Amino acid sequence: MTLVEPGSYATDWGGPSAVHVSANPAYGGVREQLDAFVQSLDFGDPTAASEALLEIVDSDNPPLRVFFGTQGNHMLPRVYADRLKTWADWGDLSIRAQGGQAA
Repeated sequence: MTLVEPGSYATDWGGPSAVHVSANPAYGGVREQLDAFVQSLDFGDPTAASEALLEIVDSDNPPLRVFFGTQGNHMLPRVYADRLKTWADWGDLSIRAQGGQAA
C-alpha cells in the first residue's frame, strides 16, 4: 500500500463543475490570501501523475508514502525539521510527563 500525498494539479476542481456557495464576507481577507496562494502554485499535469502512479504499482519495492507534485518536497522537510527541533527542545519535559521512574 502506498499513501499518495498529491500537490495541486490542473483539473476542474474549482471550475464550472464545482458546487459554489455564497461567500461569507467575514472571511474576505482569508479568501484573498488563499486566492493569492493558489495563483502562486505550479499546477501539475494529471497525466504525469497517472504515469507515476503506475510506476509505483509496477515497483518491486513501492514506498509507503510519496509526494506527487512539487509542493510537498519543498514545504515538508522544513516543517518536519521544525517539529524535530521542538520535540528535542522539550524532550526533558516529555520524559518528566511520564511520571514515576521515567529516566
